[in-house]
Amino acid sequence: MGRLRRLLGARDRGPADLITGIVTARADDWQVTWAGDGAQPASMQASSLSDAAEQASAAVADLYASLAPNPAAELQLAIYPWDYRDGPIFDVSGSPGGFTAQDLDNSFPAVQGAALEDLVTAAEPMPGAGPGHCMFRWVRPVSALPT
Repeated sequence: MGRLRRLLGARDRGPADLITGIVTARADDWQVTWAGDGAQPASMQASSLSDAAEQASAAVADLYASLAPNPAAELQLAIYPWDYRDGPIFDVSGSPGGFTAQDLDNSFPAVQGAALEDLVTAAEPMPGAGPGHCMFRWVRPVSALPT
């Protein structure tokens, strides 16, 4: 089978330097699907945004665990709490207990919270950044993910 895969041009690939988890709100839960070149974790569901981020982080850490260290490897979570049409992208920094998110061009005030859900709640009433008009992006080195 391996020889056939090579003849057809297929190859087993490890994960890329950037793996993006697309985190979307659904009626009763949050779903994580993946985009990237190379190996990726399986899609997953969680009861909360924080749980989805935690599960996604653990899955990516597991994916890289058996490989040689890659200092360039990053996990990007693209968080869509609402149907996104257009508007600001808030970059998330920090960790559970102390998150901050600031939009890329500093047009909106930064939002803060102990949990990712708090960032969403803080952005919701902002004209031009609330439902349908913003998303969040949290990028972390794979080496910094909890194992």
